[in-house]
Amino acid sequence: MLSKLLPPGEKIDVQERNPTPHRKRCQVNVDGSVALVASQEWWEDGDGIDVVADAFPQVKSAQLTGDSTSLHTGTGALKKVEACDKVGYSGYTLFTAIQVYARGVDDSVAVEKLIGDYTSGVEASATCR
Repeated sequence: MLSKLLPPGEKIDVQERNPTPHRKRCQVNVDGSVALVASQEWWEDGDGIDVVADAFPQVKSAQLTGDSTSLHTGTGALKKVEACDKVGYSGYTLFTAIQVYARGVDDSVAVEKLIGDYTSGVEASATCR
């Protein structure tokens, strides 16, 4: 699904950025331009997905799912990580996000699949153990 969200190009570069202990980002560049950012962010318990969504411009027109734990558009998604109680993060809830910056890319099916797969990977990783 990732390939559907990247523009055509010759060189893909992936950079990990961790601006704070509560935030991890993986930035995918294509031919030197930001194409996609996947992130994990710890937010205070009680911050709902609507509050968290305000920090992610690529999900501004997203619709909430029926259970209010995720939202997505063709250019971004946000999901509450349900299975994550990391020691040291008491009082916080983990959210995953996908933001697509590639021009001309808008695929809500691919974004929804990617956020689901990414969130499952985070739940199985050291981040949540």
